[in-house]
Amino acid sequence: MFFFFLGFKNGTIDLMKLYNTLSRSIEEFEPLDRTEVKMYACGPTVYDYAHIGHMRKYIGDDILRRTLQKSWEVKHVMNVTDVGHLSSDSDTGEDKMEKGAKKHGKTVLEVAKYFEDDFLKSIKRVDVSTPTVIARATEHIEDQIALIEELTQKGFTYQTQEAIYFDVSKFPEYTKLSKQDLDDKLTGARDEVIVDKSKKHPADFVLWFFTVGRFENHVLRWESPWGVGFPGWHVECSAMAMRYLGPTIDIHTGGVDHISIHHTN
Repeated sequence: MFFFFLGFKNGTIDLMKLYNTLSRSIEEFEPLDRTEVKMYACGPTVYDYAHIGHMRKYIGDDILRRTLQKSWEVKHVMNVTDVGHLSSDSDTGEDKMEKGAKKHGKTVLEVAKYFEDDFLKSIKRVDVSTPTVIARATEHIEDQIALIEELTQKGFTYQTQEAIYFDVSKFPEYTKLSKQDLDDKLTGARDEVIVDKSKKHPADFVLWFFTVGRFENHVLRWESPWGVGFPGWHVECSAMAMRYLGPTIDIHTGGVDHISIHHTN
């Protein structure tokens, strides 16, 4: 994402334009609420050290926030992913938190705490403002379960032995953000990639993993209406954004590499 603003009036922004990924165009920005901007920023998965590429993203968020604050109050929510993010963004591979725990010889919770603290120290070193709300995925399991229940009631999900999935075929505008053809998505095309053979479509994504099969030894697990398990990565941001900002927000920021899968989901 890039942005620029033109013109000030009485010390506030008279005109601001932002690049909108949805429309692929630069548009004049006006918040839904004239006094407050609701901004959600994809945060770190805390399994290892942040690097300069990560910092570039958070510096960009901070410049945007500070610019917005010249005219509006900004409620800036950032997630901390400490469960559910697999090594592939497409719900395959090993859980990144457990991978980090093995690498650093710590428990999953120790790894999460250590690298979250290191991340917060890192953003302070580059003078990035602390978000208004830092929301940890493990502290919002009930919110994620409630959202999955709502999606289930509306007929958007289905269940296999391994997981509960969001059925993308039930949502005609699924590719509106990515501009990709669903038939071009070849998730798990390589033989060595483990995928759930009961998935209806490769683009269907996990809302809740069950602690069976490949995840029977998963450390972090919770009770749910469907059985013991843990949430998928893609549901956490939706649940926590709605928890703190309501059903509709003004701005979502994140890496362009996540547009096709994570942001779309």
